[in-house]
Amino acid sequence: MALPEVVGIALAGFLAWLFVVAGVHKLRYPAQFSELAAQYLPVPLRPLWRDGLVYPLGVLEVAMALALLLPQSRGVAALTAAALLASYALMMAWQLLQGRRDLRCGCAGPASDVLVSPALVLRNLLTAGLALLLALPPGPMTLSVAGLMLALGMAGFFIGLYLGAEQLISNGQHMARSR
Repeated sequence: MALPEVVGIALAGFLAWLFVVAGVHKLRYPAQFSELAAQYLPVPLRPLWRDGLVYPLGVLEVAMALALLLPQSRGVAALTAAALLASYALMMAWQLLQGRRDLRCGCAGPASDVLVSPALVLRNLLTAGLALLLALPPGPMTLSVAGLMLALGMAGFFIGLYLGAEQLISNGQHMARSR
């Protein structure tokens, strides 16, 4: 089964946007992300994270975003993206199973107050599934200008869906807290 080229470009654009934003947030605000991420780790591993692993992760996310845009590296980058998104989902799910519903996600940057929730776990798993879809072999390269415009529009649509889901989750959490 081959992934139609227009869908591949759209998914690559969406995931590249997602990881550029995530990586840049980590590189611009390393102290906040170090502290936030350390809360997800077992106590013995927390010093490792606080000692500088946020920079390599931010660089990895930005590099992965660029690799997603290049057809030659897209498959490997898509598998890496899927693994990273699934890892984030599993870390959140583990915290939920431990009864920790007070942790911020950090998904929308350091100022976000969105807390880990089943909805965020599901969103990350669905996004990881899209990354796995992108890892499928590409179809024939016959994209026209109209096809490229369609792909860019689809990428924008995926970004809008992602941001809309983030806002719905945030609004739901705010409403639940105000009750």
